[in-house]
Amino acid sequence: MMEADYQGRHLRFISNNNGSTIQEVVVAGLPVHLSSFLIGAASLLFNHSSWIFRLIETFIIIISPLLSLTILSDYGEYVVSILSMLVVLLILVILFKKKGSARDLKKLWDLKISEENTLDCVTNYRSSMLLVTSICILAVDFPIFPRKFAKTENFGQSVMDLGVGGFVFAAGLVSREARGKHSTIRTTVSQNLPLLVLGLLRLSVVTLTGYHNNITEYGVHWNFFFTLFFVKVFGSILIPRITDGRRLWIASVVLAVLYEGVLSFGVVDYILSEGPRDGLIDENREGVSSLQGFLAIYLAGAAWAREIYHTPFTFAVLCNVLHDLLIWSVLMWLNLFYSRTFFMPPSRRLANYTFFSLTVAYNLSILCAFLLIETIIIVLAELKTGDHKYTKEKKNKIPTKRKKEIPEMTKLLPWKQKGVRTSVLYEAISYNPLTYFLLSNIGTGLVNVLFPTVEIVGCPAVLILAGYQAIVSVIILTLYGKSFKVA
Repeated sequence: MMEADYQGRHLRFISNNNGSTIQEVVVAGLPVHLSSFLIGAASLLFNHSSWIFRLIETFIIIISPLLSLTILSDYGEYVVSILSMLVVLLILVILFKKKGSARDLKKLWDLKISEENTLDCVTNYRSSMLLVTSICILAVDFPIFPRKFAKTENFGQSVMDLGVGGFVFAAGLVSREARGKHSTIRTTVSQNLPLLVLGLLRLSVVTLTGYHNNITEYGVHWNFFFTLFFVKVFGSILIPRITDGRRLWIASVVLAVLYEGVLSFGVVDYILSEGPRDGLIDENREGVSSLQGFLAIYLAGAAWAREIYHTPFTFAVLCNVLHDLLIWSVLMWLNLFYSRTFFMPPSRRLANYTFFSLTVAYNLSILCAFLLIETIIIVLAELKTGDHKYTKEKKNKIPTKRKKEIPEMTKLLPWKQKGVRTSVLYEAISYNPLTYFLLSNIGTGLVNVLFPTVEIVGCPAVLILAGYQAIVSVIILTLYGKSFKVA
């Protein structure tokens, strides 16, 4: 049980934050993309199947965001510049050693680059978001984590605010319903029951241990596990009834606008009021009221899943999806800046329309960046090796009575032999996403019980965070290596 004095200091430490600028959030997130780019480019020059490469790869994937969000947070531009120069250097070396030519690139257009409805850009996007979330939920308890990156109290944006929205968007993007695998409500409830159980367990642990709980986040009893559970259940009801991706996208926007209208009729004053809380609904008014906003974000993710997932997913499809993501990312950023002139500022606590716009714009941009990196790695792999082989069926010179068939091409998958488009850690996290998130929450709780986190600064704090990440990563990699899927 935490001492009352320390618990009060801890709660004050994580409360009343005003967030940061959008530019600061973007700069803080860029090392995630650049580290993946760096690994992908390096894999074209070195033996990426060796355990040494895999070890260095995992270290870079973890340490880049960890340092950029903590002790190097004031030097974000320098971190981005250094990683960018390393990437450019590797690209120049690849181009210098290239064996291929522009003719080889033409062969990529109809090349199948994924199988079984699995896309590396989605794996990278989802897993990187979980990794950053895992780092932030513990780092926020240390002074080395800038308060500008912590969750905002009422209005504004921060890394952790967008992490919450991104978690919901990603859940919609990879949902079964969005990919045409419909389930009954009963099946959906049973499949997501672990989220409800985890929410109840977290509530019990927080209550028994006296662990800090800022009620302005979700309420007295509510937590993010409950939000995710109900959003998934409601989403499973709505998504199968809107079969067209574009209509589903419109439905998400309409839902967000309608919710903004509801907020404008005095509801926002009720949610943000500091008066006494009477009754279960009133005690958890933030969590209950924000469900509609988070549901809109979830539907937006599901709508984009229908635009992204194609069978087969060829290089031509990849370029088309990249084009669409780029256009819509720009449109959503413009929509955000325009809507802020007559709507309330973004608020994670309310999950209002501007928060919806910010979340969608940011997450589409992240997806677009990962897809762009994947495209460049494929092109570099082709230029580097220049040995992409095609076998073409020759025309039979002897006339036959059979119907003339169109020559077929048998294409090799370059991503199986040429470079890395997703790290083994990202694959492991994507294999057991809920398990990874649960392990991170357990680790966060244990560290806070064992150490007075608000009093630890500098290198000791970084070492604790690195050790925590190492333990969680080893466990999740072991489960992946044993092909043991939990959740």
